[in-house]
Formats: sequence, C-alpha cells, structure tokens
Amino acid sequence: MPGKKIPLMLAIFMLVAGIISPVRGMASAPVLDEAMVKNVLLGWYAGTNDHKPVDQLLAYLADDVQMYYPDSPKPFTGKPAFAAWYADALVKYFDETHKIESIDIKLDGGTARIIIVVRWEFRAWKPGDAQSHYQAYLSHQRIELEKSAVDGRVLIKKKIVDAFEKTVPLYKPES
Repeated sequence: MPGKKIPLMLAIFMLVAGIISPVRGMASAPVLDEAMVKNVLLGWYAGTNDHKPVDQLLAYLADDVQMYYPDSPKPFTGKPAFAAWYADALVKYFDETHKIESIDIKLDGGTARIIIVVRWEFRAWKPGDAQSHYQAYLSHQRIELEKSAVDGRVLIKKKIVDAFEKTVPLYKPES
C-alpha cells in the first residue's frame, strides 16, 4: 500500500491480521503456527486412511514434493510420481489406520520441520496368498511443510520415512 494513507484503526487491524508488516507496510511473509501444521497432518492421514481420491491428496502436496520410503530404491519427486505410487499403494494396503503417536514441530516463518511417529496398521495381500495379513508398524518420519506465499495453503514439501518398526496391533478389524 505504498503511497496511500490508511486510517489508524484499519492499519492496526491489518498489522494484527498479518496483512502488512510494521516496517514497510508491505504484505507479511507467510507464517505457520502449530495449529496449521497439525490440521494439515491430521487431514493428510485421514485422507490416506479413507483412501481418498488422488486429487484430494494432491491438494496437500507442493508441486515439487519429495518423498522417501525405506522400501523404495530411490525417492520420488513431484505430484505425478506421488499419483503413481498412491495407485500402487491402494492395491496393496487396505483397512488402514494412521494415528499420530508423537510429534515434534519446529517452526521457522513459513516453514515447519516435523519429527513424527505414526502408528500404521493395515491389511496387505500378495497375489497368490490365500488370505490377507494384518500388520502394525511405527513409522518414523520427518516432514517439511511450507506455507505458499501465493495462496496461503500449507503444503507438504518433503516426507521422509526413516524406518518402519514392527509393533503390536491395536486396531485390528474383525476378520
């Protein structure tokens, strides 16, 4: 708003809302808070639990998202690579439950770095097997989120699954 004078009460409101910065009157840099981070993560894991359509999950991802899994020989980058991975996962895993067991969030302006442990329980079936098998793991992950300066959405920039630790099932559905 350079060159324009604004009423004092409006200026105070805009400062408190983060629309302008106190130094130059320009738009503020995007800022994340813990509630935003938790909302994105809860929405992401609810979407994977419910096997939401890929387009709904893509909305959580930065265009150049990077994902690393211990069972993949190399990381994949970008939304098309995620869509291919997700199509494969939908065939392999069902009756899934992702539940956040612990979370440590470090905020730095428009970026959040998260260390998270997710309980992942699921049924898996391999072609040729007579039955599916129920499995439970603690998934040790590092996630990086960023707030878009363009539209304000909080996006997953990077997800690294460091390890899957076998654990005792808690949510096994009835057979």
